[in-house]
Amino acid sequence: MTQSNILRKTTILAACAMGIIATTGAADAGNLDSKSIRSLFPGQFVAVVQGYRINVSASAGGRLAGEAYGYEDRGRWSVKGSNLCITWSEWNKGKTMCGKVSQKSGWFVAGGTSGQLLKFRRAAVAGN
Repeated sequence: MTQSNILRKTTILAACAMGIIATTGAADAGNLDSKSIRSLFPGQFVAVVQGYRINVSASAGGRLAGEAYGYEDRGRWSVKGSNLCITWSEWNKGKTMCGKVSQKSGWFVAGGTSGQLLKFRRAAVAGN
């Protein structure tokens, strides 16, 4: 893999990690409250950010594990008010990103003000 391909994939992964903040229009569909957001976890999820797919495993205790294009990262999720907050160790260098969550056509959509879009859906139910 060339240096420019590695840089491009790293940039994409950073965008994916920060993609939990999405366009404000997505939040207009009716936001989930904090209890509904917490009830999403634990689970296995498929996320799509700017056309790129990420596989995410989330525990009930707030842990995240992600894999995309051969890269892996670990992080944390939490709920602050009625916002879902995500922190990835590598992909967004430990910066916490928060956004409202709504549901559209079988996908959960996180929304905020960054102009990026993340949609995610359950892939499987976790055992614990």
